[in-house]
Amino acid sequence: MYQKIINKIVELGDSLPAISGRTFDIGKTKMYLTEKDLEIETELTNMINTFPGKHSVYAEEFHDIFVEDDNVWIIDPISNTTNFIHGMPHYSLVLSHLHKGEIKFAVVYDPSNKELFTAEKGKGAFLNKKRIYVSNRKENTLFIISESRSQKEKSLKIIRTILENGSIIRNLGSLGVHYAYVACGRADVAVSFNKDTFPEFAGKLLVEEAGGKFTDFNGNALNAETVGIIASNGVLHEQMRSFIGE
Repeated sequence: MYQKIINKIVELGDSLPAISGRTFDIGKTKMYLTEKDLEIETELTNMINTFPGKHSVYAEEFHDIFVEDDNVWIIDPISNTTNFIHGMPHYSLVLSHLHKGEIKFAVVYDPSNKELFTAEKGKGAFLNKKRIYVSNRKENTLFIISESRSQKEKSLKIIRTILENGSIIRNLGSLGVHYAYVACGRADVAVSFNKDTFPEFAGKLLVEEAGGKFTDFNGNALNAETVGIIASNGVLHEQMRSFIGE
């Protein structure tokens, strides 16, 4: 089942780079929506509906109401459609599977870099089939920040605190990629101020299976209503929470 999903995500993702920067925003009720967002969500949903048993889909475009079920599939068809529209790298297809409330499987595929991140509960996290782990850095650290327009002042204050602490900050745009980069040790901490749970369930499993930590700003576990996430190598988690709490 999971391998079928992986194969489909790679197939769908590999159709994107050739048209990145040459596609149009068709969003009317939201910013940054393309025909490819709709196509990817539809094709993955159709595949999931062929699996035996009862399955629900929670996804960004057509299925944006979370329904508790034995099997819930969470899909972000293109995490960072903005980059995709503008012909920039670091957009991703993101999917996770919850079974009876527990995250069992996650995939983040960045077709612009041909990087496939996967994780299964209890089996580790992988990049292109090679085992990955979070960093153990405490110094010369790299933070990835996804700032919030609605919390602009708080975002800027925390960014200033991190810079004054001597760390480097980046924003690649795709939350799926942000969390995957923490999982493979490229980044040490990723912070999101927004409510965007579509990539966050996948990010949680990737980071935790790679040895890291993934909570909300108060240290609580992720749920469908969570606003504000810290994903870290574990070593820096409480320090990041203290920055946010200041």
